[in-house]
Amino acid sequence: MALDIATEGLNRCPILSSERLLFKPLCGEDVSSIILFLSDYETVFCLTYANWPYTVQDAVLWLTHVNRLCASGNGCFWGVHNHGNEFLGTAGLSLFPEHEKAELHYWLGKPYWGKGYGTEMARSLVEYSFRTIGVKRLEVNHMTRNVRSQRVIEKCGFRLEGTMRAYVKRFDLFEDVKFYSLLREEFEQDWAHQNYLIPLKKE
Repeated sequence: MALDIATEGLNRCPILSSERLLFKPLCGEDVSSIILFLSDYETVFCLTYANWPYTVQDAVLWLTHVNRLCASGNGCFWGVHNHGNEFLGTAGLSLFPEHEKAELHYWLGKPYWGKGYGTEMARSLVEYSFRTIGVKRLEVNHMTRNVRSQRVIEKCGFRLEGTMRAYVKRFDLFEDVKFYSLLREEFEQDWAHQNYLIPLKKE
């Protein structure tokens, strides 16, 4: 399923590459994969905001939203693929230029859990946020029961700032959410010899 949706904002997002992953601008051709993965209840149950059942309309509304964010300079969002061009999930950054900060977002299709892809996705965008965009502060959060995401965040060196109790209501349950940040000086100290993004090979 490929839908004809506006992507002029998404197309502004650069293609990024890491050891095993390729970050490509989201497009209408990604809708079928997004719906397939987010039709899994366990996957959606881990996300702070996503409807279930997840429909074509949900995918279109979300892609339209992130396209507008990218067009206004307030976001970058990608479809994440392996180097065999399999769609694995999505990752993105909400940007707040006036505050020199960004918020990290990511999710991974269930077939690709437990293979280190989530950590590679997050580390790649942490590096991009500080070394390319030049933010002062990078934020991320997760529901407390999402221990997979917590492990990813901790591996990236984020500092826990606190827990907001009953912060969101998901599937009739009030969920606590943990909030983290990483500052530029912490990144420069902790990541001095770490590099995850690699130059794209020229055709």
